[in-house]
Amino acid sequence: MIEGWQAPKVTGAFFMDKEKIMERALALARRGAGRVSPNPMVGAVIFKGATIISEGYHHYFGGDHAELDALKKAGKRAEGASMAVNLEPCSHSGKTPPCVESIVRYGIKEVLAGGRDPNPLVAGKGFAYLRRHGVRVQSGIMKEACAFLNRAFISVHSRKRPWVVLKEGLSLDGRIASYTGNSKWITNPKARLFAHRLRYESDMVMAGAGTFRKDRPSLLPYLIKAARHPLGYPARCVVSKSGLFKTCGKLVDSESPFFIAHIAVKRPASAENSKSGHERIYSKNLNNLLEFFAEKGYNQILIEGGGGLAGSLFDAGLVDEIYFIYAPIVIGGKNAVAAVAGRGQELVKNAVVFSENRIFALDDNFVFHGIRTTGKRKKGTSLGKRGRP
Repeated sequence: MIEGWQAPKVTGAFFMDKEKIMERALALARRGAGRVSPNPMVGAVIFKGATIISEGYHHYFGGDHAELDALKKAGKRAEGASMAVNLEPCSHSGKTPPCVESIVRYGIKEVLAGGRDPNPLVAGKGFAYLRRHGVRVQSGIMKEACAFLNRAFISVHSRKRPWVVLKEGLSLDGRIASYTGNSKWITNPKARLFAHRLRYESDMVMAGAGTFRKDRPSLLPYLIKAARHPLGYPARCVVSKSGLFKTCGKLVDSESPFFIAHIAVKRPASAENSKSGHERIYSKNLNNLLEFFAEKGYNQILIEGGGGLAGSLFDAGLVDEIYFIYAPIVIGGKNAVAAVAGRGQELVKNAVVFSENRIFALDDNFVFHGIRTTGKRKKGTSLGKRGRP
């Protein structure tokens, strides 16, 4: 994941602390970022006594799950061993067989888990199966960190909408373009590479129609050299209030789905194919649109560009996480484009609060990364408690 903490390599014997072994499972799980959705990121460590026998993780959607990846590497050595996994092993058949059956068949005697899978197809059934077959189960180890890693997956199953991440490149005075509309380039090359990593790790990249017409962003992570998701690059969506959006250009002919969302139509979200290769979606509001995408299997949506779209999402209470990348410049001007437009809050005390946050540098740019909170503003909190994303 982005700027993620990486556990040290463990190759020999050491004191088998439960949190340390779960940290290792989490580090392994993060390797699947951008490649496993709509599945969760999962890592597994098989150990016996004070020695690690094998490790595994979910490499890509449709591939072996983390548990089976580790079990195949362990082979007969798994007999009588313990397994640490950051999420409850699955108990249903999908693209792969149930992991719990493999765990029992290989002879694992104990499973240490980070937490319960929110998917109703699992949701405790995996733990129940293991216990019925004589496997000891301990859940809740590093529970917050494990849940935080898969916050987008949890969001889809618990809130029925994707996790929404807003990325903005802005000046110190909060502007994303000058009064003439010029915006290239506010941030530096390292920041742009960072933004592409965010694209790569998201299931969809979304922009407003005005920004798209003006800047013609590809919305694709073309700067990232990592292996592409087996299902293609992240999907893209352009949101248009008027619905009069005709210029998709070469983007609809590239390697990922392209959606045009028409907001403010008085009917439930639906989609229709167009002759030009994109899907047109009709949705009565943004929340309805996000619910529609959750049903289609998009766990995390990255919002890129457009103060209008950002403002509308904030007004609707739909922004969950932000990356504000600041350049050390002041653009100035009352007509310069604000990073967040919309209606906004009447009172400062009602402003959206990001009480879990961190700040880091990208050469001469710096990033504010925050998670929205619904509680009161707190001092001194940071993402370090849950593990950096």
